[in-house]
Amino acid sequence: MLRWKEIAESLPEEYKAVFLIKHESQKIKNADIGILLTSDDGSLKGFLIDNNKKVVKLESRLAWIYLVEKTLFVPDLPDEELEPTVLDFLERLAFFDDKLQRLTAWMIQSGKGLYHLDFYITGIVSRSLSLIHGFDTLLRSRNYLSALHLVRPHLDNFMRLHAAWLCSDPHDFAFKVWKGEQVTSIKDRDGKLLKDWYLKQKVSELHPWIENVYNETSGFIHFSNKHIAGAVNTKGENISACVSKNDNNVSNKDKLETIMCMIEITNCIADHIFGWVSTKRDKG
Repeated sequence: MLRWKEIAESLPEEYKAVFLIKHESQKIKNADIGILLTSDDGSLKGFLIDNNKKVVKLESRLAWIYLVEKTLFVPDLPDEELEPTVLDFLERLAFFDDKLQRLTAWMIQSGKGLYHLDFYITGIVSRSLSLIHGFDTLLRSRNYLSALHLVRPHLDNFMRLHAAWLCSDPHDFAFKVWKGEQVTSIKDRDGKLLKDWYLKQKVSELHPWIENVYNETSGFIHFSNKHIAGAVNTKGENISACVSKNDNNVSNKDKLETIMCMIEITNCIADHIFGWVSTKRDKG
């Protein structure tokens, strides 16, 4: 279940996107989205919420939860004791279904109209939710290898989303893609073609961990030593092989690290969308 934090007990970081509820039975699809603000003198002011550009008092809301998932790390435990953590992380990833749907609804409602970028982002979110659902389904059915293949296209989602941020006119970029033009044939504001290697470079400047994830997951697209390692087990001088559609030689630690990648990529997507919606709300 979602880990709501009561406002009376703790508050989020200032300017970090949160969902806010008024009562325990309220669903996230009906929650407010906002940020905590403080006054010029440093005292707490309230929450700037949704499309109203108004600040509500802290006591007017019961609890909050971050838009992005935080505190991601692999516990220092024996591998066999990590299975509950794997399931917990899968639930945290699955929560993005509700979070992104609510965020997208807010995007559509914000400002004074709809833009081509809104529809572009809607496509990104739909693809993201499909990939997350597929990843969850495959991992729960012990098909780690197929689940791992979905990390790379999910990263592609974020790279293609960030591509709009690199263009002088994001709405024209979105319209071109909508009409069928390839992203890789479009140039950014610096005159650079939006090739995958270039997008990887640009998003890695924001999040250095992405370059390693990109390179590692790309190795699973084509048959490589990674697929052999998943089917062959070596212990000392002994070698054994297993032909199976299910997990073989996959540790819970490896599963956790892969889920964390999916969560972090989704965090990046959600953070970008929140930035756009905030701009759209403020400028109309």
